[in-house]
Amino acid sequence: MQSEQAYLILTQNDEQKQVYSFTEETVVTIGRAAENTVSFIDDRCSRFHAKLFFDAAEWYVQDLGSRNGTFVDEVNVAASPCPIRAGQQILIGRAVLQFGLGAPGEWDTKPGMDEEGNVVKHHSGVRGVSESLQGPVADENKGLGSEIIHQKSQASLLKPDSDSEPQYTTLPTTKTGFGPAEMCRLAYQIGQAEEIDLVARTALEGLLAATSAEGAGLWLFPYTLHSQQQASDIRLVAETTLNKARYTPISATLARTVFEKQEAFLVHENPNEGTKKTKRAAMPSESDGIGANNTLVAPIRFQGGILGMLHLYTTTDDTCLDESDLEYSLAIADTVGVALANINRQTELATNLTQAQQENVNLREMLQVNSEIVGTSPQMQMVHHLIARAAEGKTAILIRGESGTGKELIARAVHLASPRKSKPFICLNCAAISETLLESELFGHERGSFTGATERKLGKFEAADTGTLFLDEIGEMSPALQAKMLRALENNAFERVGGNATITVDVRIITATHRDLEKEVAAGRFRHDLFFRLRVLEITIPPLRKRQTDIPVLAKFFLDRFCQETGRKFTGFHPEAMQTLMNYRWPGNVRELKNIIERAVVLGSEPLVKEQDMLLSKLNTMGESHVLVAEKQERDMFVPLSLADVERNHIIRTLEHTNWNKSRSSKLLGIERTTLDRKIKRYNIEE
Repeated sequence: MQSEQAYLILTQNDEQKQVYSFTEETVVTIGRAAENTVSFIDDRCSRFHAKLFFDAAEWYVQDLGSRNGTFVDEVNVAASPCPIRAGQQILIGRAVLQFGLGAPGEWDTKPGMDEEGNVVKHHSGVRGVSESLQGPVADENKGLGSEIIHQKSQASLLKPDSDSEPQYTTLPTTKTGFGPAEMCRLAYQIGQAEEIDLVARTALEGLLAATSAEGAGLWLFPYTLHSQQQASDIRLVAETTLNKARYTPISATLARTVFEKQEAFLVHENPNEGTKKTKRAAMPSESDGIGANNTLVAPIRFQGGILGMLHLYTTTDDTCLDESDLEYSLAIADTVGVALANINRQTELATNLTQAQQENVNLREMLQVNSEIVGTSPQMQMVHHLIARAAEGKTAILIRGESGTGKELIARAVHLASPRKSKPFICLNCAAISETLLESELFGHERGSFTGATERKLGKFEAADTGTLFLDEIGEMSPALQAKMLRALENNAFERVGGNATITVDVRIITATHRDLEKEVAAGRFRHDLFFRLRVLEITIPPLRKRQTDIPVLAKFFLDRFCQETGRKFTGFHPEAMQTLMNYRWPGNVRELKNIIERAVVLGSEPLVKEQDMLLSKLNTMGESHVLVAEKQERDMFVPLSLADVERNHIIRTLEHTNWNKSRSSKLLGIERTTLDRKIKRYNIEE
């Protein structure tokens, strides 16, 4: 019985077709090696990829452990035999093999068959990669406006076949003699670089030495964790040329093609189609650069994403880049991708570590916040009520109060009572940082943006994303920074110092001040619009002297805390000591009370805190005017005197003020000169 004939029709790039016919006794092997029954060039095809065989009245396809798999009508056949029927397609890489039964028919005289219909074993790539890619890929990428010479997605230097031993002797070597050994040394140097600039310079200098290129550039996308990249976002990081010639950027069309396909391209650009050159720091030009002859662009990739592009070109007709240059550049591009990913990861880890350390500090402080808001007075009960109401939503809050009243504790209490309690709470004292550094603290900066900016730094706005930012002493902020602050509050967006990327955040702002902001606005020292933007809700903390019923409660609270910390055994306060605390004006408010109790616990004698254990100041309170202070001092120093003694003292002081000029003194006193002489004589006043 005669065996039934079958055939495969090979289609590559929608044009190149060959027919292979065989009988049931034949085991048809498919792959890239010339020893196969069906052999063709495809970088996604293994050397021995799959086989087709007849068994038990049915044809089967079996994968031979290939790297990229074998598919029958888009279904992966894996390693087990899969039945195949006439009309079905075998998909290997970019190649399509249609299976049929019977005579090839109209394919009798097609390539792969002789005039008698017998199979002609040959390698489908004998014409060379250049010839086989020119037509089809140029049609597929006809928007390039350039002739594609080579196109490659994977460097064989870095990834040999998984189903065969690496053949290092057959790997491409550039025309300048650079091969795997030189690439290994260059990759080692790239891996040692700790900064992006050094990676770029090392890679570009190595590529100019290894290839026939006359100019090279390294383009990168901005490093970000949030936004999706666009082809137009790419920026030139470093460039170098021979003979100090001006660098010609990548054309925008070629950059978009490499970005979309994530494959390396070697194209021949028509110098006559170029227009004027573009600026160095701009995105790729819409025109092909003047003088470019052969242009090579390799994507810098890592884990399925694209980080940037390596760009090489020649400008003279007698110097051309070839397939070995493409292979070498693609391998270096993948090596650069790993180096850049490691640098970005290291930067990200350092940033996350700093943020985690700050968050740990904040969390430890938050654990104590509920117990530190102490007070039972009506004024503090109102403050607790306002905290509960203000915690809802993300409305800006302005906290007012004298220094030492606990404005930061109130801000923390608002944060802990809000839906953002599990998110960061970041504090910044605007009065503790110089004006030149405050902008960097708020918005962050890029590396190299100013002297001392050795690395990228996240600002407080970015660190507080999804959480709360507390700005203490907001009244100390300079007018120039107030304008930038207003823009950030209005748009929830800002730019780092020295950067041009807009960063959007979700932050609740709580501010505090001891100043009278209305007077600051009237004096022109604080922006009118920023004041109303910050003062949506207001919480005013009364000074300690106006809530005297909280003094014993606070004193006992601090006494218990410091006794626990120091191991002392104080049980309370002597009545005279407590009376002294109640009568004191507390210019430093709760902070001063805390420090006085701490000193008394450390230096005092147990079991009771005595009056002599407490060190009270003679400072005036912020709420007292100069007139009230003077009146208070006068009352404290009052000595009963007769009217005559008061008059005598006043005349003496007036004469001393005028250096005993009696005419001026009499005018100041409102009496005649002769009357002044009589009073001087009566009171025995001598000069």
